Parts: sequence; structure tokens; C-alpha cells
Amino acid sequence: MVSAAIADGELVKEGRPAYQKLKLLPEVVSVLNRNTYQQSILDPETNFLEPVRFFLEPLSDGSLPAYNIQRELFQALERLPMTKEALISSGIGKVVFFYRKSKRVDDKIKRQATKLMEEWSRPILQRSDDFTKKNWETVAFDPTRRPQAAAARPAVNVARKQGAALAPGQKVTNRARMLPGVTSYSIVPQVNSLPRR
Repeated sequence: MVSAAIADGELVKEGRPAYQKLKLLPEVVSVLNRNTYQQSILDPETNFLEPVRFFLEPLSDGSLPAYNIQRELFQALERLPMTKEALISSGIGKVVFFYRKSKRVDDKIKRQATKLMEEWSRPILQRSDDFTKKNWETVAFDPTRRPQAAAARPAVNVARKQGAALAPGQKVTNRARMLPGVTSYSIVPQVNSLPRR
């Protein structure tokens, strides 16, 4: 695989079409798709993913490899249960990141690269894709306790002071409204008792 990548680079320098990788592609894909070889493919000592990286890297003139190579190898990489050690030893994550950010890449390949980056970053960041295992911060909430009215007044007073900035026909109210901008919540309320009616 490495010699095919080097031969294609030399052919491109000479101005001739590169075809060595395309000839070897069916064999490479068949090896990557075999379930019995997955552990040896991902083993950092054998480092089989490094030649795969060479297949996906741009050629010496800056052109991308053939679309068939990109499509087949990205589909094969999606099936592999990637480990942190395999990513570090092979350096294939850098090439996938290049495909994610490049403007010359086809949209389908770019989506596959984005999906691979999301899946491969989970073990590195030690995040699970199972949301049932996620730990959320909780705070006790008592619905029977009335909120303090003094806490709500400053917002209304600030809004009244900004009354000059309101549009014609718009008035300051004490009603609930959507907060401007994007909001994200990181605390889950935990209700201990239900209010009586």
C-alpha cells in the first residue's frame, strides 16, 4: 500500500495519471471489511491504518485522490471500532479532519468525515453516546415555596429605565417572555413534593 501511494505521487510529478492506488483498492477494502482482522488492523504496533492514511492524503500536486478511494475507505473506516491508541499511532485523524474542513471535498464525503470525527472524539474525551448514563446536576425545587417578589422587580425596573429604547406601541410588561439568544440548561430540577390544589 505504501509503495502504491509513493508510485502514484511520482506519476503525478511526471504529469502522468495515477492509477496504482485504484488497482489496489479492492484488496484494501476487502481486508478492512473483514471482522476477523479488526483487532490486527487497529493494533498500534502493526499500524495498518497508516497506509490507509497515505491512500487518503492529497497527492504531491495537491489534488485529492480519486472519489472511489475516498468513498470506499470512508465507508470501511465507519465500520471500525476505533481506539485512541490507533488514532495516535496512525495519524489518520488529521486526514479525516482535513476532509472535514476542506472546501474541495464532496459534500457526502465531508458528512462522513464529520460523523467519524464525532464518533472518534468520544473515547478521547471519555464521553458516552448513551444519554441514560450521563450525569446531570440536580437541584431540589419546592413548588410550595413562593418565589420572592423582590427578585422579579429589578428586571422590571431595568426594563422601565430602558423604556426609551422600546419601539412605538410596545410597552414594558411583567409577563413571561422568551429570553433573547440561545439558552442551554445544565441543571435538572428535582421536585420533592407536589403542590396541593
